[in-house]
Amino acid sequence: MAPRLPRRAVVAAAALALAASAACGRGAEAKGGARRWELASFTARDVAVEVSLERDGAGKAWLAGRFTPTRAGYHLYGKDLPREGIRGIGRPTLLEIAGAPGMRPAGPLQADRHPETLTADLLGLSFPVYPAGPVTLRRPVTFARHGATTAELSVTYMACTEGACLPPAIDRRFTVTIPAAATR
Repeated sequence: MAPRLPRRAVVAAAALALAASAACGRGAEAKGGARRWELASFTARDVAVEVSLERDGAGKAWLAGRFTPTRAGYHLYGKDLPREGIRGIGRPTLLEIAGAPGMRPAGPLQADRHPETLTADLLGLSFPVYPAGPVTLRRPVTFARHGATTAELSVTYMACTEGACLPPAIDRRFTVTIPAAATR
């Protein structure tokens, strides 16, 4: 006969299993019924990038990327900066779908912070930059069908201070798997 486990251990194991099931199958629950699935995270060119798929309380799907400079006081350029910068200076912060037959953009890229204008007086140029620290970009997406799918995504960004810039990440591609529960 198998030994009997204490009730506390059984309850704790059940709670852990339920939490793991929710995280893997349905995504992490947030306020108002919103859900989130972590898709990728990495650090490159001194910026930590976290990419997820989110469903808001109304069920709308959003591809989201959080960009966080790892050095204090560094900012990122605004998403609307030209791809090649201004006179080759700077690079926009972008989250793009490079290849995903099952997922399509459903609207423009949006940022959770408003850019400020940084003026380089010596150059006579002005640049849209986000305040120092993290910025999250979101793009609404739709799915061609329900079920797990893969997507090739791309990020571009460049971290700077008013006096120095780090090398940019330009069209850094990576592949993610989007769970079936996220496509419904």
